[in-house]
Amino acid sequence: MRLYVTGGTGLVGSNIIRLARQRGVEIIASQYGPEPEWRVDYELDPLNLADHEAIRASIRQHKPDAVIHCAAILDQIFMFEQRELCWSIMVDGTRALAEACRDVGARLVFVSSDWVFDGLVDEGESTPRPYKETSPPNPVNFYGVMKLASERELAAMDGLNCGVGRLAGVYGLNYAAPSLARKENGLGFDFSIYVIDRLTAGLTADVWTGPKVNDVAHPTLASDCADMLLRLAEHDSQGGRVDTGSSIFHCCGSEAINRLDLAHQIAAAFAADPALIVPTPTDQAVLEEYRHIGIPYRTRMSTERTALALGRRAFNVREGLAAFREEWDEFWNCGVVTA
Repeated sequence: MRLYVTGGTGLVGSNIIRLARQRGVEIIASQYGPEPEWRVDYELDPLNLADHEAIRASIRQHKPDAVIHCAAILDQIFMFEQRELCWSIMVDGTRALAEACRDVGARLVFVSSDWVFDGLVDEGESTPRPYKETSPPNPVNFYGVMKLASERELAAMDGLNCGVGRLAGVYGLNYAAPSLARKENGLGFDFSIYVIDRLTAGLTADVWTGPKVNDVAHPTLASDCADMLLRLAEHDSQGGRVDTGSSIFHCCGSEAINRLDLAHQIAAAFAADPALIVPTPTDQAVLEEYRHIGIPYRTRMSTERTALALGRRAFNVREGLAAFREEWDEFWNCGVVTA
């Protein structure tokens, strides 16, 4: 298979590329911003997703069998302040990519998010119901709106061979650019590396418990969802596997957990002192900065139908952290791991 990956120097993209190369897949990766931090054995194609004609030209040139579209803007403040530019990149750019895939007969896998849902808990319920692949979305911030808009446009495009893989709370090693690893606390559910980095250094790890945090979600190991997205790139609902009944798949960890419990699971997996975990109210300066931006509260996802369709269940919390501990030890013991 000839695979084109956007966002190849990102967390998810670098894990897809690493796994695909281990399987002998030919890779072309788009690049925008920092270059990989060591020599790679795949082709890099500089690409600005705001340049829609360049997107079409790149796909026409490389003629991939499949495209996994991982590239995305993640800065919530930037998205809120630069809506037109971000829409051009995130929505119009995805449409241009999809049209090019349709033109060359490539299958497109679009990486979406659990943040297409609001994460709200119904009155009288202490635990949110899990969202299914077919549950009505209701995003509460512009990032979720753009992901949903792209999902809807792809679903409505005639002649496009497409699957959507929704991710959640992704953590792991960036095998292309380790220095880009996010090691900061935050309102979202992507704080695992921050906790690991603090605990393994013997430092306290503040875990924001609210207000305005994504309190419950599905932590997802990047290498685990990379396998699911690769399966989705090869997926054929007519080829003997059971389809979900839609083109949407929940390629996230199979277990939901709250922030504080996740931090304690991390401490156990890395043999760290759980006393270093400090439940802390959300920083007031961050609350002020994000005052106009909604954050999903508790996002529980149903993953059973996706597991059946793709032939495997994603890791639960302990399995994911155990696998990551092995990746972490291998990476730092070796010093440099080639992509």
